[in-house]
Amino acid sequence: MKIGLALGGGGARGAAHIGVLMELERLGIRPNLINGTSIGGLIGALYASGLTCDDLTDCFREINIASMYSFSGSAPSLTGVNKIEQLLESFIGRPKFSELGIPLAVVTSDLVARKEVILDEGDVITAVLATIAIPILFPPVEREGMVLTDGGILNNTPFNIARARGATFVIAVDLSNTAPYGTPDKPAPTPTGVLGRALALTQRRKTWQIMSVVADIITAQTLQKHLAISRPEVLLQPLMGSIGLFDFHRMDEGIEAGRTAVREVENKLAIIGK
Repeated sequence: MKIGLALGGGGARGAAHIGVLMELERLGIRPNLINGTSIGGLIGALYASGLTCDDLTDCFREINIASMYSFSGSAPSLTGVNKIEQLLESFIGRPKFSELGIPLAVVTSDLVARKEVILDEGDVITAVLATIAIPILFPPVEREGMVLTDGGILNNTPFNIARARGATFVIAVDLSNTAPYGTPDKPAPTPTGVLGRALALTQRRKTWQIMSVVADIITAQTLQKHLAISRPEVLLQPLMGSIGLFDFHRMDEGIEAGRTAVREVENKLAIIGK
């Protein structure tokens, strides 16, 4: 049995991936390969690099609007990614895909060819910056004539990629199981810095909630199209409630949602951990 783990995109909801990994470890399950989109690609890269779940938690705790994003300068985006690049380097260095302990592939979208591009060679952090590059908000990554952005545009829960890469038992984690638009959320603490305060202001005015719901609609439609063709052996859909794409202050809730999702299907997973 070759276990493939497909981690979906969802911004701050990616904390649920940490909870999923915690429970899989408890069951004695270690993936033979990992595929990820957006925050799923980021978490997957950290885990494939050898970080423990405690390390993942420490890293995720440092991600927030104030500390993660910087001014973009001349980039075609609202913010830059120098800070998140430095954060990732501080945890895993600058590995290549061939140096990872678990084979990894991340999903991106090429704006030039308008198609899905799978990255599994070269510099890992550059690939992560491409898969998390939400259009307009974060700068795309240019590579070999391609302009790469967030893979969630085309394939937010890439279980089909796991299958194509040889997985015989696929566990997929979809982060779009959220509360209806308008559900009250929990405002983040006011961050420091001009950029952080500016982004936090728009967050309180429903701007990010609208973006989160639009993203959920798009990704849910794409997921259903892929499910109509093939299905993973286990599809985890943690109940994310009102956690939005940028609600990094709700990490503990996200982790618990991921753990709960695994416990609910533990009978399907326990056998492969033996």
